Amino acid sequence: MQKELFNLNHIYFDVDCKTQKEAFTFIANAFVENGVSDNLKKCFKGLVKREKEGTTGFNDGIAIPHARIKEISRPGLFVFLFKDGIEWKSIDDSKVKLAIALAIPETNSGSEHIKILSSVARKLVDQEFCKNLLSAKSKEAVYKLISEIEIK
Repeated sequence: MQKELFNLNHIYFDVDCKTQKEAFTFIANAFVENGVSDNLKKCFKGLVKREKEGTTGFNDGIAIPHARIKEISRPGLFVFLFKDGIEWKSIDDSKVKLAIALAIPETNSGSEHIKILSSVARKLVDQEFCKNLLSAKSKEAVYKLISEIEIK
């Protein structure tokens, strides 16, 4: 996976959010903090808008919040491990413990967005991968696992 898309600075441990709204605020802040956008409000609104279209919460405490937002200058993949599970209206009704968030520029072709999203989703079908990701104890361990995802 390309360093511009994902690096150690894109991993956040022990995130103390209690609600999905707080999580989206934290995620939007991370997008701005890491230079993929300069507009916190638009990033937050984009994540909320996408969630209203259908849940990004999958199974086993993992979510993939994402949005194509005009104010995002370059794609980014971020990982957030929450201190406590967050209600997310997940497919299996589990609380989300880990979010893999995707920041995608609206100007990018839809195919790049779909390539990244589908590559991540395909990897999340692997139960062993999910188990290892949820039990990772360091940024380096998370980085190693996520870096295994091939964007194709």
